[in-house]
Parts: sequence; C-alpha cells; structure tokens
Amino acid sequence: MTTDKNTDNYSRLQTKLNDFEILLQQMVFIDRAQDQNELNAATQALIRVIGDYTQANRVYIFDKEPDSDTYRNSFEWCAPGITAWIDNLQAVSASKMPYWQSAFERGENIIIDDVESVKKLMPSEYAMLKIQDIQTEIAFPIYSQNQLCGFIGLDNPQIARSQSFISLLAVVGGHLGNARKNIRMAALLEQKRDSLQKSNHELEREKLYLSVLCIDYTSVYCVDLARETVEIIKLDSISNIARETAFSQNRTLNYQTMLKSYYDQYVYKETAPDFLEVLSIPNIKLSLSQNNRLIYHYQSIPNLAGQEYFEIQVVPLSDTLHESKVIIGFRHIDDIVKEEQAQKRKLQEALDEAQLNNEIISAISKVYFAIYRIDLREDFYEEISSDNEVHRLTGRIGKASAKMVELCDTFVAPAYHDSVMKFFDLSTLADRLKNDEVIDIDYLAKDGNWHLARFIVKKRDEKGTVTHVLYVTRLISEQKRREQNWIFIAEEANRANVAKSDFLSRIAHDIRTPMNAVLGFVDITKKHLNEPEKVKTGLDKIQLAGSYIEQLVNDILDIASIENGKMELHPETVNIADMLEDFSDTLQASIVTKHLTYNCKKHNIDHPYLTVDSLRLKQIYMNLLSNSIKYTPEWGSITFEFYEEPSATAGRTTLVAIISDTGIGIEPEYMEHMYQAFSREVDTRVNKVRGSGLGLAIVKQLVDLMNGTIRVESTVGKGTSFHIELELPYTTPSVSRESAEASDSPDPTTSCNGMHLLIAEDNDLNYEVVSELLRMYHISCERAENGAICVDKFSASGPDTYDAILMDMQMPVMDGPEAAQVIRTLTRPDAQTIPIIAITANAFTRDIERCLAAGMNEHLSKPLNVHQLLAILDKYKSTA
Repeated sequence: MTTDKNTDNYSRLQTKLNDFEILLQQMVFIDRAQDQNELNAATQALIRVIGDYTQANRVYIFDKEPDSDTYRNSFEWCAPGITAWIDNLQAVSASKMPYWQSAFERGENIIIDDVESVKKLMPSEYAMLKIQDIQTEIAFPIYSQNQLCGFIGLDNPQIARSQSFISLLAVVGGHLGNARKNIRMAALLEQKRDSLQKSNHELEREKLYLSVLCIDYTSVYCVDLARETVEIIKLDSISNIARETAFSQNRTLNYQTMLKSYYDQYVYKETAPDFLEVLSIPNIKLSLSQNNRLIYHYQSIPNLAGQEYFEIQVVPLSDTLHESKVIIGFRHIDDIVKEEQAQKRKLQEALDEAQLNNEIISAISKVYFAIYRIDLREDFYEEISSDNEVHRLTGRIGKASAKMVELCDTFVAPAYHDSVMKFFDLSTLADRLKNDEVIDIDYLAKDGNWHLARFIVKKRDEKGTVTHVLYVTRLISEQKRREQNWIFIAEEANRANVAKSDFLSRIAHDIRTPMNAVLGFVDITKKHLNEPEKVKTGLDKIQLAGSYIEQLVNDILDIASIENGKMELHPETVNIADMLEDFSDTLQASIVTKHLTYNCKKHNIDHPYLTVDSLRLKQIYMNLLSNSIKYTPEWGSITFEFYEEPSATAGRTTLVAIISDTGIGIEPEYMEHMYQAFSREVDTRVNKVRGSGLGLAIVKQLVDLMNGTIRVESTVGKGTSFHIELELPYTTPSVSRESAEASDSPDPTTSCNGMHLLIAEDNDLNYEVVSELLRMYHISCERAENGAICVDKFSASGPDTYDAILMDMQMPVMDGPEAAQVIRTLTRPDAQTIPIIAITANAFTRDIERCLAAGMNEHLSKPLNVHQLLAILDKYKSTA
C-alpha cells in the first residue's frame, strides 16, 4: 500500500519535473533568440506551455508603454473554444487596475482563486475580470533592470495545479524582461551602427560633390567679414592671383589688401568700374541680407589658360556659427560669354535684316510671357521674365507656393481654378515629375485667352528626385481653338458612328427576335394544317409578333419624321368617348393576361367633339398606356383619367389626361433622359420587357408638336403618373382609322432524326419556336433558361448526352459567349468537341467574331432558318 502511494507521488513529481523542464527549455529558446522574430516565436511558445500546464483558458502578456501608464496586449494564447481579446486590449490604462499596478511595482504576484473574494479589495480589476467571465487569475510582473515593463496573466488557471508553478513564474517574468531588453538594445545598436555608416557614406559623397563643383572655379576663398581675413580654400596655378608669391605662400590674408591688389593689376577697369564697391564688405553684408547670393561679372587680363571672363559668386555659409563668414568663388565663364555674344550677334543680325526689332522682341515675349525658377526644397522662386516687351531678369523673388496661388487667383478662370491649383501644387510636383522631364496643363484665363502652363525639370538630386524646376507660361489661344474645332469634329463623327452602331444593333435585336417567332410559327402551322387548334395558336402568336414589328417600324418612322421636321398633323373631329372605348377594347387582352385592374375615368367633358389629329392623339395615350401595362406587375392597377378645363382662348378647351399605374416606378437618374430616343432604364426587374426605347421620345415630341405639356411624377416601387395637357378647338364629330399586317416564312430542307440538343434561351416564345421546329424533324430538346443553367446542365450530364448546344447570345445571369468559354474549359472529354451554335438577333461582323472567339462553332441569326440549322447539325453529326 505504501509502495503504491510512493509510486503515485513519484509519478506526479516526475510529471511536474517534466513540465518544469519544458518551461525551462522554452526559457533557453528565449535566451538563444537572435532577433525580435525569434524572440516573439519563443515567447508565444512559452505562454502556450504555461497555458497547457496550468490548464488556463488564456495566457497573455501586456507590455507597459515607455514613459506612459498604458499597457498593450502584445501576446496571447487561447485554449480551444476561447475567444481572443488581444484586439480589444491595445491601450489599457494603469488607472483601470490600480491594485495590480501597485502590487507589480512592489514585485508581487497576483493570485485569485475566486474572483468574488476580491470584489471589495480590487473593484476595478474585479469589473474587468467579470466582463471576461474570469473566475480565477494568476498575474506576475515582468521586470528588466529593476524596471517594471509589463506582466504575464493567466485566465481561469487550475490554482491547485499551479501552486508549485507559481514560484517559478516570477523568475520567468524577470528572465523574459531581460531577454526582450537585450534584443531591443542589440537592434538599437545595429540601427545606430547602420546610421553611422550611412552618415559616413553621405559625408564622403558630399566631399566628392564639393570637389566636382569646385572644378569650374579657379579659386575659392573663405572670407571672415568681421575680421576682414581671407582663407584660401582652392587656388589653381593658372590663376592670375597665383602669380603673387605672397598670396600663394600665405593661406590667410587681409581681404581689402588682396582685393585691391588684384583689381589694380588684373581687372579691366572699363568692364568693372564698381568692382571694389560691389565687393566691399559693407555691400556684401547688405546684398546677402536681401538675397541668398551676390553675383558679379567682369573681364580681366587672360590667365595662363587664356581665360579672361569671370564670374564672382559670394554666398554665406549656412552654418549659424559662422554668420560673419562667406565663400567667394571665381569661375571662368568665357564659353558662356562667347555663346551669349554669338547669340546676341545672331539676334541683332536677324533684327537688322528684318527691320522688325520691336515686333520680334514682342513676339519672343509672347511665346513665354512668364518664366520662373523654382527651388522646390526651399519653396523659393526667382522671376526671370514677365515683361510684355522683352525677357530679362526682374530681380523679383519670394515664396514659390504663395506665388503659384497668386498666379492662379490672378489669371485662371473660375471653371479651371481647382484643376490648375492641383497642377500648381508644389508639394506633389517632384513625385509627378518622377519619370518625366516636362508636364503641362491648358487652362482658360480670365481674359478669355488660353494659356499653357508648364513645369520643366531643371535639377535632380543624387536620388533622382526633382529639386529645381522652371515654370513657364505661353499663350495658346489660336492653337487651342484649332484643337477644339478638330476635337469637336472628331467627337461629332464619333457620336454619329456610335449612334449609328447603337441604332443598328438595337433595331437588329428588336426586329430579329419577333421575326424568329413569326417565321418559326409559320413553319409549325404549315406542318399542322389539319389541326385547327395548333393553327389558331400559331397564327395568334404570329399576329402578336407581327404587331410588335409593326409598332417598332412605326416608331422608327415616326421619330425619324419628327426629328427631320417632316411630321405633319392632320386634324379631324374626334369623339373623346368613342376613343376611350377604343382604348378599352384594344388593351383588354393584355390587361386580362396580367390580371390588371383598368379604370377609365371621364368627367367634366363639356365639349365631346374636338378637332385634333386622332391618330397622333391615340398614339400619345396608347404609348403611355402600353408602358404602364409593360411595367406594372401582375394584379396591379392602371388608371386613365381625362377631363376638360377652361381655356383662355375662345373656341378652345384644355384636354387633360392623367395616366397612372402601380408599377415599378422610374429611377430619378433615368427621368433626366427618359425622353431621349432609344433610352431604356437598366433594371433587373424589367430586363425581359421588350421595347425600342422610342415610345416616350415619340410621346414627348408629339406633345410638343401639338403645343401641349407633359410632366411625370414617379416613386420607385409605387408607380408612375403622366399628366398631359393639350389646348384644342372644339367642333363637330369626325373619326378615321387604319391598320396593316405582314408576314413571311422560310422553307426547311434536311433532318437529323434522333438527335438530342441542349438549348440555352431565356425567351419562352423563342424556345417554343425552336423546340417545335426541331421536334417536327424528330429532334428532342432540353432547355436552359440562361447561360449559367446551361453550364450546370452540361456539367451534370454524362458524356455525349447532348449532340449539340444552341446558345442565345444575350441572357440574364450569364450570357452566351461567357457560357461557351466556361464549357470549353471543362475537363470532360466532350467539352472541346461538342458543337456550340450561336442563335442571336445580333448579326453584325463583330458579333460573329465574338461568338467564334468564345469557342462557338457556328453563328445563326434570328429569325431562325431551320434548314440552315439542320444542315449545320448534319455537318457536325457526320464529322463526329
């Protein structure tokens, strides 16, 4: 018995030792971490071990932010099924856990075996623990070099199991704190080492740049204006002043003595009479207080290299410790002077030859009437020219960003102000010129002229970033007008082509679709002449499709006549009551089919006989009523109300008609252009509603032609109401009507008995035509209502289930070309070989090319020619 007990104790002790060994092993991993990533991984593993051992729900580490009383949850381990809290605990104030903060600062651990027992002792902490449903808690501080830097916490640990573990946790906290401190110090040391190397590299590069820049200077001096001393920085042996042994032997000289000696011996006095005055110490101080540099040109006795034209540049040292010191450099500019002299000679020769001195100067100034040099880093500009007569240095300088705002406010028209200000934004200019040398913008000036504003790269730094630019402006009004004229011509031509293509595409689709029904049902009816019911059904549907075609053609002719000014009204006497009865009879079939409620309200008709073009008046009302029927869901209602109102004109009355429905309504965006020809609202609720998009356009133009008014009120989802007012003369009765119909039929040729086809067609009537035609030739069909269903059915079928696929081009959810592409990418063996035949109302070349590009084999246009289809099926059947 004692032996068994000892064995159990030994096993438990061995388990604890194993757990401690695992914990110590994790601490070894922390010691061996070489960088922050390795330390993070070891830390995460450590808290997982602690969690496993203590059977805690959650183990976490909070880091104390430097110089702050805020803690951040940096690590978290959660047992399976436990919700993570780390994202919600990124900024926890020490004031929310005052008891813990005080205990941690004393180096004490927190052990809570029942959260209810500390409700009064630590109320703030109690509230936080209760929110997280924590019943037991262990928390111990993390110290580094006697500084509290965070703490480790365990939510809902097994306290009894953790007792022997707690004494080791303080060691873990201190160990972890020191390890993290060491890693941070190592990273900081590496960062400082890299920074030092970078600084040394930049210093060497700057020395190299300085050496390169000094190549153009024959001598450079540092002058102390307060002490009037000169320190030689560079002195070429070819320079005139180097001939003076006293200068070459002494590196520090008196400024006034050296300057006067050089002037007396080497400077041509006629080219520089103010040499000593300009370069005097008082004048240097004055000039540099107003400008960032002093520049002076003169001619001297040629030096040993034959150089005689020089530029002196005096610039202050930027170091504030040397405010009284300046750098004076002498560089030869013989090439520049010679080039300038050559240019002056050429210009003078041109002026003399053309005898147009003032005109040419004026023309030059108009090319670029404003030129500025801009230092982007210093936000500084120097105006080179803004004179209306000649380019010259003006001496005007200032803050570049403020100048750009001033130029925009002064010159730019309001309509272009925002875009030009964005272009003038110097803070983004370097980035915009990253890959370009020039950017520009056209804008309209307040005086009505067009200007071209342009930024030209002048200088980039060693990284390729733009630091200096030229800003120039020129007048481009005439050029702009020519461009706009050509653009207008091109846009008009393009609009005409687009309108033509759009028109042809719409008409092709809207005519071929009902024509397919007409021709198909003719074939069906011919095959069933002895079956009266089928003959009647076919003829009814032919009549329906023919009526649609007739209406479409009439709409096209009407809109063309109106727009060409050829539409003429033919007034006659109309009985309004009879007209209402005509509407009721005409609309009855459509109303019954959709289970609509139709209300016709007539009141206050004091003059039943009006003089008006009855055909066009009917057309106005019929188009609006037809739209109401189309766009009103089943079981909805349509109301046609009309009445008279008095007119101020003798012998006339105002006929008011209100056509309202409970349909889907009109979107406000569409209402802005609903009277335009061929416009239809894009709406998934009505994508099966056929129409040319001409109805409302015709209504509007007919109302205008009758000098009437039309207005609309609509709420999406509730309905639409059109209000038409026409002022008409009242008179005696007269009525007239007319109508016409037409049809055509193809002739079938071949058959493919026993074939089974998959037909992708969203239109019920079209599918009925195709399936019935094929059934007459003993070909069975299966329908897919859109491209997506077609893909699904083909994918789910066995190999060679279908002999071919007939694919409509335009379908909801997925169109024909997309469906064909998906089918061709399937891995099944017949996906690449099954014939896919496009059947569509679009018969243009681009539509055929699109079908073939999508992987279809053939293209047939609506109305469907069954003989062509059978021939194609027979062709692919014989080649299978």
